[in-house]
Amino acid sequence: MSVFMIVLSCITLAFATGAIYYIRLLSQAASYPPKKVIRQKALVCSTGTAFTLCLIFITKLIA
Repeated sequence: MSVFMIVLSCITLAFATGAIYYIRLLSQAASYPPKKVIRQKALVCSTGTAFTLCLIFITKLIA
């Protein structure tokens, strides 16, 4: 079970890092890539972070 938690923690860290990266990229004034694409990637990474954190919470609640 602890290996599963380590894997989920690593996935959460990867998603959170991606979300922070894309949010920083969104705040810069670049014309390429389009802001819409960067916003979608940031949203996907944020949703992935939230989902994996929920999985960790539910796993801790059950165990």
